[in-house]
Amino acid sequence: MDFNEIFDILVIVSRYLVAGLAVLVLGSCVVSLVTRRFGTRIGSYLYDPGSKKRLPLSHWENSVGRSKTCDVVLTLPDVSRFHAVISKRRSGWVVADTHSSAGVFVNGSVVTKPTPIAHGDTVSFGSASFTFVDADEDDKEQEEREKRRAFSRSAAKRAAAMKPEASFYPALIDEAGDKAYVITTESCLFGRDPGCDARLRYQAVSARHARVFSQGGAWYIEDAGSSNGTTVNAKPVSGRRRLRDGDVIGLGGVIFIFNEHYKVKKDSDGEGR
Repeated sequence: MDFNEIFDILVIVSRYLVAGLAVLVLGSCVVSLVTRRFGTRIGSYLYDPGSKKRLPLSHWENSVGRSKTCDVVLTLPDVSRFHAVISKRRSGWVVADTHSSAGVFVNGSVVTKPTPIAHGDTVSFGSASFTFVDADEDDKEQEEREKRRAFSRSAAKRAAAMKPEASFYPALIDEAGDKAYVITTESCLFGRDPGCDARLRYQAVSARHARVFSQGGAWYIEDAGSSNGTTVNAKPVSGRRRLRDGDVIGLGGVIFIFNEHYKVKKDSDGEGR
Protein backbone atom coordinates (compact mmCIF):
# COMPACT_ATOMS: atom_id res chain seq x y z
CA MET A 1 0.00 0.00 0.00
CA ASP A 2 1.60 3.28 -1.15
CA PHE A 3 1.43 6.69 0.50
CA ASN A 4 -1.45 8.00 -1.62
CA GLU A 5 -3.71 5.07 -0.64
CA ILE A 6 -2.91 5.59 3.05
CA PHE A 7 -3.65 9.31 2.71
CA ASP A 8 -7.03 8.63 1.05
CA ILE A 9 -8.01 6.25 3.87
CA LEU A 10 -7.05 8.85 6.50
CA VAL A 11 -9.11 11.52 4.74
CA ILE A 12 -12.20 9.27 4.65
CA VAL A 13 -11.83 8.31 8.36
CA SER A 14 -11.30 11.94 9.40
CA ARG A 15 -14.51 12.96 7.63
CA TYR A 16 -16.52 10.47 9.66
CA LEU A 17 -14.74 11.48 12.87
CA VAL A 18 -15.42 15.19 12.32
CA ALA A 19 -19.08 14.51 11.52
CA GLY A 20 -19.45 12.35 14.62
CA LEU A 21 -17.78 14.97 16.81
CA ALA A 22 -20.09 17.67 15.43
CA VAL A 23 -23.12 15.57 16.31
CA LEU A 24 -21.84 15.04 19.85
CA VAL A 25 -21.18 18.77 20.37
CA LEU A 26 -24.61 19.70 19.01
CA GLY A 27 -26.27 17.08 21.22
CA SER A 28 -24.52 18.31 24.38
CA CYS A 29 -25.55 21.90 23.60
CA VAL A 30 -29.19 20.90 23.14
CA VAL A 31 -29.19 18.88 26.38
CA SER A 32 -27.60 21.79 28.28
CA LEU A 33 -30.13 24.25 26.86
CA VAL A 34 -33.13 22.06 27.66
CA THR A 35 -31.83 21.25 31.15
CA ARG A 36 -31.14 24.87 32.00
CA ARG A 37 -34.30 26.42 30.60
CA PHE A 38 -36.87 23.69 30.93
CA GLY A 39 -35.48 21.46 33.68
CA THR A 40 -37.14 20.41 36.90
CA ARG A 41 -38.38 23.34 38.97
CA ILE A 42 -36.07 24.04 41.89
CA GLY A 43 -38.81 25.60 44.04
CA SER A 44 -36.97 28.42 45.82
CA TYR A 45 -38.02 32.00 45.18
CA LEU A 46 -37.50 35.70 45.89
CA TYR A 47 -40.31 37.26 47.94
CA ASP A 48 -41.18 40.94 47.45
CA PRO A 49 -42.61 42.20 50.78
CA GLY A 50 -44.04 45.31 49.08
CA SER A 51 -46.08 43.68 46.33
CA LYS A 52 -46.19 40.26 48.09
CA LYS A 53 -45.15 38.65 44.80
CA ARG A 54 -43.04 35.51 44.55
CA LEU A 55 -40.38 35.47 41.83
CA PRO A 56 -39.52 31.80 41.21
CA LEU A 57 -35.93 30.58 40.85
CA SER A 58 -36.85 27.76 38.48
CA HIS A 59 -33.41 26.71 37.28
CA TRP A 60 -30.05 25.70 38.68
CA GLU A 61 -28.74 29.04 37.37
CA ASN A 62 -31.04 32.09 37.24
CA SER A 63 -30.19 35.40 35.60
CA VAL A 64 -31.60 38.55 37.19
CA GLY A 65 -31.94 41.87 35.37
CA ARG A 66 -34.00 44.33 33.36
CA SER A 67 -33.65 42.39 30.10
CA LYS A 68 -36.68 40.33 29.08
CA THR A 69 -34.33 37.43 28.36
CA CYS A 70 -33.47 37.12 32.09
CA ASP A 71 -35.07 34.40 34.20
CA VAL A 72 -36.06 36.99 36.83
CA VAL A 73 -37.06 40.26 35.16
CA LEU A 74 -36.94 43.45 37.29
CA THR A 75 -38.22 46.52 35.45
CA LEU A 76 -36.59 49.19 37.63
CA PRO A 77 -34.38 52.01 36.34
CA ASP A 78 -31.38 51.24 38.59
CA VAL A 79 -31.40 47.52 37.73
CA SER A 80 -28.94 46.65 34.97
CA ARG A 81 -29.98 44.63 31.92
CA PHE A 82 -27.97 41.68 33.23
CA HIS A 83 -27.61 42.50 36.91
CA ALA A 84 -26.83 39.24 38.76
CA VAL A 85 -26.94 35.46 38.72
CA ILE A 86 -28.41 33.26 41.48
CA SER A 87 -27.13 29.68 41.32
CA LYS A 88 -27.87 26.43 43.12
CA ARG A 89 -24.74 24.52 44.13
CA ARG A 90 -24.11 21.43 46.22
CA SER A 91 -23.29 23.60 49.21
CA GLY A 92 -26.40 25.78 48.74
CA TRP A 93 -27.48 28.91 46.91
CA VAL A 94 -25.10 31.72 45.89
CA VAL A 95 -25.58 35.12 44.27
CA ALA A 96 -23.02 36.86 42.05
CA ASP A 97 -22.92 40.39 40.65
CA THR A 98 -22.53 40.42 36.83
CA HIS A 99 -20.92 43.88 36.63
CA SER A 100 -24.10 45.79 37.48
CA SER A 101 -24.09 49.56 37.90
CA ALA A 102 -26.06 49.71 41.20
CA GLY A 103 -24.57 46.62 42.86
CA VAL A 104 -25.87 43.53 44.66
CA PHE A 105 -26.25 43.32 48.45
CA VAL A 106 -26.91 40.49 50.92
CA ASN A 107 -28.28 41.70 54.28
CA GLY A 108 -26.88 45.15 53.47
CA SER A 109 -23.34 43.95 52.62
CA VAL A 110 -22.09 44.53 49.09
CA VAL A 111 -21.41 41.43 46.97
CA THR A 112 -17.95 41.44 45.38
CA LYS A 113 -17.71 37.69 44.65
CA PRO A 114 -20.12 34.73 44.57
CA THR A 115 -21.76 34.95 48.01
CA PRO A 116 -23.82 32.28 49.81
CA ILE A 117 -27.44 33.19 50.60
CA ALA A 118 -29.58 31.42 53.20
CA HIS A 119 -33.29 31.14 53.89
CA GLY A 120 -34.62 34.50 55.14
CA ASP A 121 -31.69 36.60 53.87
CA THR A 122 -32.43 39.99 52.29
CA VAL A 123 -31.02 40.15 48.75
CA SER A 124 -30.99 43.55 47.01
CA PHE A 125 -30.39 44.41 43.36
CA GLY A 126 -29.85 48.14 43.45
CA SER A 127 -32.92 49.52 45.25
CA ALA A 128 -34.99 46.35 44.74
CA SER A 129 -34.95 44.24 47.91
CA PHE A 130 -36.29 40.71 48.33
CA THR A 131 -36.43 37.99 50.96
CA PHE A 132 -34.78 34.77 49.77
CA VAL A 133 -36.89 31.67 50.48
CA ASP A 134 -35.09 28.32 50.26
CA ALA A 135 -37.44 25.54 49.15
CA ASP A 136 -35.95 22.92 51.49
CA GLU A 137 -36.14 25.19 54.56
CA ASP A 138 -39.62 26.36 53.56
CA ASP A 139 -40.78 22.74 53.37
CA LYS A 140 -39.38 22.09 56.85
CA GLU A 141 -41.22 25.14 58.22
CA GLN A 142 -44.44 23.98 56.56
CA GLU A 143 -44.08 20.56 58.19
CA GLU A 144 -43.46 22.14 61.60
CA ARG A 145 -46.45 24.44 61.20
CA GLU A 146 -48.67 21.51 60.25
CA LYS A 147 -47.53 19.63 63.36
CA ARG A 148 -48.27 22.65 65.56
CA ARG A 149 -51.65 23.19 63.91
CA ALA A 150 -52.54 19.54 64.45
CA PHE A 151 -51.56 19.92 68.10
CA SER A 152 -53.66 23.08 68.41
CA ARG A 153 -56.69 21.40 66.81
CA SER A 154 -56.29 18.53 69.26
CA ALA A 155 -56.04 21.02 72.12
CA ALA A 156 -59.24 22.71 70.94
CA LYS A 157 -61.12 19.40 70.96
CA ARG A 158 -59.87 18.66 74.46
CA ALA A 159 -60.89 22.15 75.56
CA ALA A 160 -64.44 21.65 74.28
CA ALA A 161 -64.76 18.46 76.33
CA MET A 162 -63.56 20.06 79.57
CA LYS A 163 -65.56 21.89 82.18
CA PRO A 164 -66.85 25.37 81.28
CA GLU A 165 -64.59 27.04 83.86
CA ALA A 166 -61.44 25.95 81.98
CA SER A 167 -59.82 28.97 80.29
CA PHE A 168 -58.15 28.89 76.87
CA TYR A 169 -56.66 31.97 75.21
CA PRO A 170 -54.35 32.78 72.30
CA ALA A 171 -50.70 33.11 73.29
CA LEU A 172 -47.23 33.71 71.90
CA ILE A 173 -44.89 30.99 73.16
CA ASP A 174 -41.16 31.65 73.02
CA GLU A 175 -38.94 29.37 70.95
CA ALA A 176 -37.64 27.55 74.00
CA GLY A 177 -41.20 26.77 75.06
CA ASP A 178 -40.74 27.92 78.66
CA LYS A 179 -42.66 31.22 78.47
CA ALA A 180 -46.15 31.96 77.21
CA TYR A 181 -47.38 35.52 76.67
CA VAL A 182 -51.15 35.16 76.99
CA ILE A 183 -53.56 37.41 75.10
CA THR A 184 -56.63 37.92 77.27
CA THR A 185 -58.04 41.02 75.51
CA GLU A 186 -59.07 41.76 71.92
CA SER A 187 -55.94 43.87 71.40
CA CYS A 188 -52.52 43.21 72.96
CA LEU A 189 -49.46 45.41 72.49
CA PHE A 190 -46.09 43.60 72.72
CA GLY A 191 -42.88 45.45 73.54
CA ARG A 192 -40.12 46.25 76.00
CA ASP A 193 -41.94 49.20 77.54
CA PRO A 194 -43.52 48.48 80.97
CA GLY A 195 -46.73 50.05 79.70
CA CYS A 196 -47.23 47.38 77.04
CA ASP A 197 -49.92 44.73 77.54
CA ALA A 198 -47.27 42.01 77.19
CA ARG A 199 -43.77 43.08 78.20
CA LEU A 200 -40.91 41.33 76.40
CA ARG A 201 -37.53 41.69 78.10
CA TYR A 202 -35.40 41.21 74.98
CA GLN A 203 -32.92 43.83 73.80
CA ALA A 204 -33.78 43.26 70.12
CA VAL A 205 -37.46 44.03 70.80
CA SER A 206 -38.55 47.67 70.50
CA ALA A 207 -40.30 49.56 73.30
CA ARG A 208 -43.59 49.27 71.37
CA HIS A 209 -42.96 46.50 68.86
CA ALA A 210 -46.16 44.86 67.54
CA ARG A 211 -49.87 44.52 68.22
CA VAL A 212 -51.91 41.30 68.11
CA PHE A 213 -55.65 41.87 67.80
CA SER A 214 -58.90 40.08 67.08
CA GLN A 215 -61.21 41.07 64.23
CA GLY A 216 -64.10 39.18 62.71
CA GLY A 217 -63.34 36.03 64.69
CA ALA A 218 -59.72 35.88 63.46
CA TRP A 219 -56.43 37.01 64.94
CA TYR A 220 -54.04 39.43 63.24
CA ILE A 221 -50.65 41.00 63.90
CA GLU A 222 -49.28 44.36 62.80
CA ASP A 223 -45.94 46.04 63.37
CA ALA A 224 -46.06 49.09 65.68
CA GLY A 225 -43.15 50.95 64.07
CA SER A 226 -40.44 48.74 65.53
CA SER A 227 -36.73 49.16 64.74
CA ASN A 228 -35.98 45.55 63.80
CA GLY A 229 -39.28 44.58 62.20
CA THR A 230 -41.88 41.84 62.60
CA THR A 231 -42.11 38.63 60.56
CA VAL A 232 -44.61 35.79 60.19
CA ASN A 233 -43.17 32.53 58.87
CA ALA A 234 -39.98 34.39 57.87
CA LYS A 235 -41.93 36.95 55.78
CA PRO A 236 -41.84 40.63 56.83
CA VAL A 237 -45.13 42.06 58.05
CA SER A 238 -46.37 45.07 56.11
CA GLY A 239 -49.76 46.24 57.31
CA ARG A 240 -51.69 43.54 59.13
CA ARG A 241 -51.14 39.78 58.74
CA ARG A 242 -53.61 36.99 59.56
CA LEU A 243 -52.40 34.57 62.24
CA ARG A 244 -53.08 30.83 62.30
CA ASP A 245 -52.22 28.09 64.76
CA GLY A 246 -48.52 27.22 64.61
CA ASP A 247 -47.38 30.36 62.81
CA VAL A 248 -43.78 31.34 63.55
CA ILE A 249 -43.56 35.00 64.63
CA GLY A 250 -40.33 36.99 64.76
CA LEU A 251 -40.19 40.17 66.84
CA GLY A 252 -36.82 41.77 66.16
CA GLY A 253 -35.38 38.30 65.53
CA VAL A 254 -36.82 36.83 68.76
CA ILE A 255 -38.91 33.79 67.74
CA PHE A 256 -42.37 32.91 69.10
CA ILE A 257 -45.04 30.35 68.16
CA PHE A 258 -48.68 31.45 67.92
CA ASN A 259 -51.02 29.07 69.78
CA GLU A 260 -54.71 29.93 69.57
CA HIS A 261 -55.81 27.48 72.28
CA TYR A 262 -53.36 27.88 75.14
CA LYS A 263 -54.61 26.64 78.54
CA VAL A 264 -54.42 29.43 81.12
CA LYS A 265 -54.50 29.10 84.88
CA LYS A 266 -56.83 31.43 86.73
CA ASP A 267 -53.94 33.39 88.24
CA SER A 268 -52.22 34.10 84.88
CA ASP A 269 -51.60 37.80 84.23
CA GLY A 270 -50.44 37.84 80.59
CA GLU A 271 -46.76 38.17 81.47
CA GLY A 272 -44.40 35.33 80.64
CA ARG A 273 -45.21 32.10 82.48
